[in-house]
Order: sequence, then structure tokens, then C-alpha cells
Amino acid sequence: MSLVQYVYSTTNKRWMTPEKGVRLSIRSVDICDRLGITGRVFSTQFHALSMMEGPAEVMRQYFDAVGNKTPHIDTIVLQSVRDIEAREFDNYSVWLDLDYDFAPHPRVHPMTLSSLSQAMPPAPSIRLQIMLEVFFEKGRLVS
Repeated sequence: MSLVQYVYSTTNKRWMTPEKGVRLSIRSVDICDRLGITGRVFSTQFHALSMMEGPAEVMRQYFDAVGNKTPHIDTIVLQSVRDIEAREFDNYSVWLDLDYDFAPHPRVHPMTLSSLSQAMPPAPSIRLQIMLEVFFEKGRLVS
């Protein structure tokens, strides 16, 4: 089974609320667990950066579904797809930068400067380090 890693960003429709974002994040954890997808999603109310990995065919179908069948997604931009020998992440989790307090969930977390480092694997790849440098400033998603 060949593994791939997808890195993509999305923008949400303007009707997206923080409450809906939390609910969708919890649902995405359940879906990705069932599909065997690992990775991280970093999101504000209107923008997200996703680094996802899993079996090639599963990832292709998942990306197609996110881009074509997800009503809250306005745009999706694929930054990269690459074959990987091993997974970089041991699970799937979502990190939210919202002006909204939400109930704790085992894999949906508030994103802060200190929590960003907790989201990373012990030895992040150079590609992941570059993505963090490009998309984050002081623990906030900026691009």
C-alpha cells in the first residue's frame, strides 16, 4: 500500500460560524479515523491549512470529496501531493484559532503559540518546518 501526503488550504464560506467549525472539526476526526487518515488541520473561522496522509486512493477520494461535496468550502488550493515512505503524524487532529471557547475534545484543540508545538511530531520533516514558517506567525495562521 503506497502512502501519500497532501498539503492544501481552504477558505470557508462567510456563513461559517465558530460553533459550526467546532462541530465540523469533531466530525472530521471521526471520518479520518474511519478512513485511516492521519495529519493536522490548522484553522481559523474562514481559512484552513491541512497536512493529511494516508493510502493513495483513500487520500485522492477524500480530497475530491472535500473539494466537491463540502458545502462550507469556498475555495481549495492543493499545495503538494507526494509519496511518503512512512507517516509523519501518528493521528489526526484539528487545531482551531477561534474567538470562541469550546468544550474540550481529545483531538480538537485551541491553537495558540504554545499549542502549535504540541501539534507537531517529535521530528518534523523539513517540508513541514517550511510550511510552518510560511503559514504561521507567532502561533497564528496568517496565510
